Amino acid sequence: MGYDISFHPIDLRLVEDRLTPFLAGRGSDDDLDDLVADAVLQAKVRFRANAWGLGTLKACARTDFDASLYVWGRPFFVTADAPEAVAETVLRYTNAEVGEVDELARTQLAQLDRALLGRVEPDASGTLPADEHLAIGFRWKLDLLREAAAAVRAGRPTIRNADGDDIDAADALTGNAQFSLVEFLAALLPGWIQRGRVWPTELAENAATEGYAPLGGNDPLLGVLPAEFPTLTWESNWTIPTNYAIGGYAAPGEIRPLRDWLARNAEPLEAVGDRWNDRELVRLALRKTDEALALAELTGSAFAEAAEIYIPMEGSMN
Repeated sequence: MGYDISFHPIDLRLVEDRLTPFLAGRGSDDDLDDLVADAVLQAKVRFRANAWGLGTLKACARTDFDASLYVWGRPFFVTADAPEAVAETVLRYTNAEVGEVDELARTQLAQLDRALLGRVEPDASGTLPADEHLAIGFRWKLDLLREAAAAVRAGRPTIRNADGDDIDAADALTGNAQFSLVEFLAALLPGWIQRGRVWPTELAENAATEGYAPLGGNDPLLGVLPAEFPTLTWESNWTIPTNYAIGGYAAPGEIRPLRDWLARNAEPLEAVGDRWNDRELVRLALRKTDEALALAELTGSAFAEAAEIYIPMEGSMN
């Protein structure tokens, strides 16, 4: 199976202060309601912004329009060049109301080519689920893991999953916490999409680079969970080990060093693409990684690489 890769700014304070305490069973079941409501709003903003990207793709079908960057790459619809400008635009979208998206998108369209302003309309072919269904989609995994944590505390070995099957409570919690957390965080602050074996730690492992990339194990994503459940075995990955997994992690203080390291080692990292006779694939992945890191730097976030948070072929977009 191939890899649908994504690069994510990670709000570590949210992980530590709210999300993992919720999973651990602290507080009440409605403690994440405000975050879920924001995720629903963000879904609507993304949906409208993506409609502009898809509409531009239709209008530019025979011209130079990089859909792998503007549609199935960056979040929303962003055409800026510099990573810092891209990050600032993404942040403007995340702070926008749905009614403000069209003006933001038109600004991006004008930056690409002012002549497109009279030719592009947002693609209206898709539909978005109702708010209550969106909310359920964003939170059901977190609710299930909270139930798993409660079962572990009570000494109950199993819980019932969404399909009605009994599953091991401890395995459900330890095997899904990091992925479910990053998936939820991505609904609040999106990541960048790329396809292929081109995540930073994979490239670094196969390149003759200067020193080591400032990426490490992703155990910080577990927040308070190891302390709350010290008898459970918690895994930490330093790279993406398989599909549907979270890989390497960089703390907020390592974002600038990581950006500098990637810039210094661009040539050997891009050379990894020679294995597929496709340096441009790696070059594009490194560009997207740096843009995601720019957003992490702008927001004081951490960074993580992931697989299958988004699956564009199934309609899951950023």
